[in-house]
Amino acid sequence: MPASHSDIDQSRLARFLGFRLTRAKVQVHRALMSRLSAQELSTTDFSALVLIDSNPGLYQRQLGLALEISPPNVVPIIDRLVQREVVVRLPSKDDRRMQELHLTDAGRALLKKAEAEVARFEQLLEDSLTATEQRYINSALKKLSAFEA
Repeated sequence: MPASHSDIDQSRLARFLGFRLTRAKVQVHRALMSRLSAQELSTTDFSALVLIDSNPGLYQRQLGLALEISPPNVVPIIDRLVQREVVVRLPSKDDRRMQELHLTDAGRALLKKAEAEVARFEQLLEDSLTATEQRYINSALKKLSAFEA
């Protein structure tokens, strides 16, 4: 019986592009999570803050659609950010049944720190690739993001 995952023959799995993409995603996600943990943020929290900052007045439903998260799963994310006092819900001027999402001053300060950390991380990722590899991976990711089976 193999002692660790490195002793396990994964060559059959490694032939599959989906497997290799998933492994790369897990590695990159783990490293990014480690960096965001200093601000007590998940990658989803970070993404939500960026989208709210870029789209003041965004509705929860719109945020869920943009992040591809179901409405029931968006609620705890926003609740957590509201509880941290980095996001506020304000009544919509257009539709009183809706609440707009806005960053607080503390939210903008948190996002600034987190974005700087993510930028440093992105630089490390880019530095691990040649310019040609960066062009190829960007092109491939664009194609794969639009892929529909």
